[in-house]
Formats: sequence, structure tokens, C-alpha cells
Amino acid sequence: MNLEIYLPVALLALTNMLMAWRQPRMHPAWHARVLVVLTGATALTVLAVLVFVIMIAAGTLKAADATVMGNVLIDHGQVPAPVGGVAIAALLLITAAVVHAIVRWRGELRKARALGTGVVADEHPFAVAVPGREGGVVLSKGLMTLLSRRELEVVLRHEAAHLKHRHHLYLMAGALATRIFPALVYPYRTLAYALERWADEDAAKAVGDRVLVARTIARVALAQPASSPSAYPALTGSHVTRRVEALLGQTPPDNRFTGPALLGGAWMATGTAISPTLTHHATFLVLLL
Repeated sequence: MNLEIYLPVALLALTNMLMAWRQPRMHPAWHARVLVVLTGATALTVLAVLVFVIMIAAGTLKAADATVMGNVLIDHGQVPAPVGGVAIAALLLITAAVVHAIVRWRGELRKARALGTGVVADEHPFAVAVPGREGGVVLSKGLMTLLSRRELEVVLRHEAAHLKHRHHLYLMAGALATRIFPALVYPYRTLAYALERWADEDAAKAVGDRVLVARTIARVALAQPASSPSAYPALTGSHVTRRVEALLGQTPPDNRFTGPALLGGAWMATGTAISPTLTHHATFLVLLL
């Protein structure tokens, strides 16, 4: 079997790593959008390759089919049975991991929604944005006593930005992508950082004081205990030191032209990477159905 079939996964994974490692000078909103497109495309490509390998190994595709499709699949050669078995096992493990991630995410969401919205009676300082119709911004009593009125405005603006831009969907898409292809963990962490920076910049623009936003994030982070990753965004959920340093620096450019251009380029690169080996596979599957 030709190694060409694995080329799209390799190209997309490499692009993800480069985008996460060499972060371009652009607004974090565009960086997050590009990352979620690339991670999602990589994960879907992995699934497509696994399904294709299983179909060839199982003998579902016969030589007679190639006379109709014009050597659509025969060019890749035969897949050894052990390789097909490994692909089946990988697909089963991926399915279990994805189901587990969804169940865990829903459980965390139920716990967060059980707190209600507004101020809750908890002495630990925290703030989270809980998505959904029954969601909203949750502030603890400990946070209310810790921060000043202006700092509380920063917190509310930050969490409102998470809700407005539906950042929980970005996080969920990235988390599912890592369950499908664990090598995407590093780009996923960069995505989480970009989402927090996005909310930080929205808050800084709303209150008109970047130093105030940086100080608020630092105060909350120092006052609260270490928290584990969550399915819903929180004020100090990711890369606090880097975020504070970024806020104390220059305002990132809006990228009104370069941002959409880079996002469009990500879509084009995705299509270019996938098309050489998967386009005709998809065509075959459609005809087969």
C-alpha cells in the first residue's frame, strides 16, 4: 500500500504545529479561528484515512469496482490484514474516547449550571462563563470581596466575551480533535490560550484600560488555588503569565484584511492537503452508498 494515503494527515499535523509554535502577529480572534479549522480538518482526515484502510483490508472493494471507477482505489495496493486490524482497534478507541469526552463535558456543564448565575456563596474567588440558555456568568462571593468595582467590571466583560463568541464550542471542537488524534494536544493548548487572549482583548477594549485588565487577571490567579482544565471558559483558566505580559504590551492589530485572508488560506491549505488522496475516495464512498 502506498504511503501517499497518509500524506494529508502529515501535512495538516505539521501545519497545526507550526501555527501553534510560531504564532503570527495577529489578533487572537483570528488565531483561534485558524487553529480550530486546522485541528478539526486534521481530525476528520485521520478518521477518513482509518475508514479507507479498513475498507481495503476487509476486501470490501473489489477489482471489479475499479473497472467502473477507473482504478479509483487499486492504485494504492492491498492493505495487510494486521494493518486493517490496527485501524479497527484505533477507530474503536477513538470512538470510546470521544464518547467519554462528551459525557464528561456534559457532566461538568451540569455542575456549573447547578450553581445558577450571578453571585454564589463560595469563599474561593472564581468566575466562569456557563454557556446555554440556562447559563450565564457565575461569580463567587470570594471574588466579590477580593476585587474593586472596576476590576469586577473587567471580569464581567471577559466572561461576557466568552459567551458572546461561543468559545465553549471552540474548546469542545479542539478537545474532540485531540481524542481523535492525540498529537493535536499542543495546538489545542494554544487554541485555549488564544481564546483567553480574545476575551482579554475584548475586556480591555470595553473598559479602556489594558493595565487594569492585566492586574485583575493576576490578582484572581494569585488568590485562587490551582484549577484543573474545564469544559467552560474561566477568567484564569489558561496561560496567566503570558496573558498578563501580552496585555502590558501593544494592542494587537485588528487584521481586518490579513485575518480573513489567513483563515481563507487555512481552508485552501486543508483542501489542497486532502484532495490528492481523499477526494476520489470520498467520490467512491458516495457512489457505493
